[in-house]
Amino acid sequence: SFTVKVLLIGIGILCVILGFVGLAVPLMPGFVFFGIAVICLSSASPTLRRKLASYPRVGLFLQELEETRELELKLRVSAVFRSALRLLGAQSINTT
Repeated sequence: SFTVKVLLIGIGILCVILGFVGLAVPLMPGFVFFGIAVICLSSASPTLRRKLASYPRVGLFLQELEETRELELKLRVSAVFRSALRLLGAQSINTT
């Protein structure tokens, strides 16, 4: 619905702002807010989803989120955490 889209876009924009603040403030994790912003903005608009997916790391992050949608919560949290680490640029992640 329209209200949900507006709410998601508002939260997404707020998280982008908080993400940039997090880059400047040492104790505030900016990447968490950027991740939340990607999820909110891509959920709110197919156009924004396509635009965000055009960036290689963000596109992979969104694809992995979609692939884990059917998993149980514990496995999904683990998969999203690994995806977030890849989004940050981690080269190899041990999944054992």
